[in-house]
Amino acid sequence: MSESDDIISKLTDDVPSGNVDIAGKDDFNALLDDFIQSELANIEEEKETTRVMLEEPEPSPIKPNASDKEVADSLDLSEQKLYTAYRNYVEAIAMIADDHNLKTPTFHIKAQVLYPRYTPGLGNLISIDVLQGWDLMFEAFPEDIIRIQPNASDEELLDFAEQHSDENLQMAVVSYVEILFEIEGCEIAYEKRLLEYEHRKIEQEIIEEHRRRAERAQKYIKAIEKKDFPINAEKLVTNYFKVSSKDPDGSFEALTTNPAIFAPIEVGKIKPKFFGMIKPGPRSGMIANRKIGEFLKKLKV
Repeated sequence: MSESDDIISKLTDDVPSGNVDIAGKDDFNALLDDFIQSELANIEEEKETTRVMLEEPEPSPIKPNASDKEVADSLDLSEQKLYTAYRNYVEAIAMIADDHNLKTPTFHIKAQVLYPRYTPGLGNLISIDVLQGWDLMFEAFPEDIIRIQPNASDEELLDFAEQHSDENLQMAVVSYVEILFEIEGCEIAYEKRLLEYEHRKIEQEIIEEHRRRAERAQKYIKAIEKKDFPINAEKLVTNYFKVSSKDPDGSFEALTTNPAIFAPIEVGKIKPKFFGMIKPGPRSGMIANRKIGEFLKKLKV
């Protein structure tokens, strides 16, 4: 059972089967209307929460006296298609009700509810309206509707519509199939918006992390250059940061014990001792390597 069916089931649990007296119908309709109004308010909150979460701009306000058609024309394409299918369904149900002297159900979705974008909560309300339409179709065409299998595929429903002689019933069933298709499209569009937002956030986090790492690297480079160590500070830090992203602990251990792994000690830059009499050699390089490591171990940037 879908979430929408579950909602309807909960609303109808206390309604007896068979003939229902007028007072019972009135009570149920009042209960249903209260539920719908509550859900409409929740949907507006859901749309605003989604907009804020996705950091989308505020939608342009709807003109106070805008007609339903004007609002529908301002919807995005996926919402426009869904609303068109819904309106076709509603109009077909109304004509069936008129032809068979039945009371037209109260339908609750206006274009403004879909503005500016579809959110999942709307699917439940549309399902409720659609189910009311099916109830009326069953009242008008009981022998025909009962032949439709509960799990009928879209193709089977369209075949049923094509073979039936009543044009309004044809339109209702075809529009129902279109509603299912367009809701799925709106759900996909909604999920796409979420994915695009998450992708943007990840990109921003990567860029920000790269910026922080670059700033930290520059601080390392300047601190090392300031000590005038016999090593290429930029090469040392650049190579260290390349490795540290894959193995932070191991690379830091190597940096502070044997920095020459990341950049060679430039022995030629080591000053001779004893007034130039003792030239720097391999041992001098090892001493410099150790001093650089000890310095980096204590360095805070």
